[in-house]
Amino acid sequence: MAKNKIIDAAYDDSPIDVSTEVNFIWSIANTLRGPYQSDKYKDVIIPMVIIRRFECALAATKDKVIKQFKQNKNYPYKAMCKISGFQFYNTSEFDLAELLNDSENIASNFKSYLNAFSPNVQEIIMSNSAGLDFEKQIDKMDKHNRLFGIVKKFSELDLNPKTIDNVKMGYIFEDLIRRFSENAEAGDHYTGRDIIKTMVNILLAEGCDDIFEEGKVITACDQACGTGGMLSTTENFIKRFNPSANVRLFGQEVNPESYAICLAEMLIKGQNAENIRLQDTMKADCFPDTKMRFMVENPPFGQPWGGKDAAEGVEEAVNKEKNKVGSRWGSGYLPGTGDMQLLFIQSAVNKMDDACGRAAIIENGSPLFTGGTSSGESQIRRWLLEKDLIEAIIALPTDLFYNTGIATYIWVLSKNKKKCMEPKASNLPRNLWTWTSL
Repeated sequence: MAKNKIIDAAYDDSPIDVSTEVNFIWSIANTLRGPYQSDKYKDVIIPMVIIRRFECALAATKDKVIKQFKQNKNYPYKAMCKISGFQFYNTSEFDLAELLNDSENIASNFKSYLNAFSPNVQEIIMSNSAGLDFEKQIDKMDKHNRLFGIVKKFSELDLNPKTIDNVKMGYIFEDLIRRFSENAEAGDHYTGRDIIKTMVNILLAEGCDDIFEEGKVITACDQACGTGGMLSTTENFIKRFNPSANVRLFGQEVNPESYAICLAEMLIKGQNAENIRLQDTMKADCFPDTKMRFMVENPPFGQPWGGKDAAEGVEEAVNKEKNKVGSRWGSGYLPGTGDMQLLFIQSAVNKMDDACGRAAIIENGSPLFTGGTSSGESQIRRWLLEKDLIEAIIALPTDLFYNTGIATYIWVLSKNKKKCMEPKASNLPRNLWTWTSL
């Protein structure tokens, strides 16, 4: 029976060491010194890691795919994917190692190799609007005599999913991004897997008996999904306790590099690529007709949605959304233009399944304490309390994130709280408030 199931909070709690892989990749990055400034290493390293990851995944079925392609160059996409074993394929006889055999033409051959990937992978690697625009980096490396060395080093790197699973690969990506982002702003951070596991444990601690049902379809969404760590951890945790569950992951991400990494890993995991979008959540909800069982996210801290420092088009989109019938901003109020965190919270509430939706969202102290009694922030907090959506707000230790030591909190929101959890809010000085269960 579902009620007898016990969630093991220590699941997957063993440390994962990625130092060997990351140090090797970082040593490759250092060979770019000269033509590239250190903050631009990522323009080469991130795409090359993704390319090598795809190549290692396809290695076992590569000959079969090439054979079929030679027989019929118009062989259907889905049928070719069935041969490759993934939602993508490559029809070229080249791989990174083979490119080294013709050093004089390595740049043109490399482009040919990348263009032989299925269209979904080409978009990740080659697109200049929704991808990494890697072709220009090939030309730059070739011009400065770096291409051969980079290709050679990456051809020696083992990133096969059979030896480097998605969890470990996630750590590798995030460690690399951390190194590339050491000078980033505090709001542009990456969430450690220990924090994510804590969030997922909290989500599954209440009102989740249904996840153990045979073949249960479970939706999970991250509106600022980054490299996909929260989504992958959520899926892994649920699958641990119900291997038959059909966990469908949805994500939106505004950073092209993080989006590319996330989409690549989701393709390897067998998730639907259409459910991962390069999109600013403040501008649009890419899945308006899909309600989510779980929302897990760590939106940017202190990122303006209005004024001169906001991204282009965001302020207009936020105000337009406010005036819609059935707006994502359910309170009817907007926070101050300097911080979009309370907009993410309202959007998460809008996405939560009306019968059983639950959310775990990391925020800094601003959504808790900013604004006077008549401010938009205060009115949004009032709305959350009056709608009985807040299950808990948990203060985390400081210095948990790679590039900020500020105080952070997990907001636990629920639309299926136990009947015994009737809330009481009390006003305190300086606009603070507490939450208790009666």
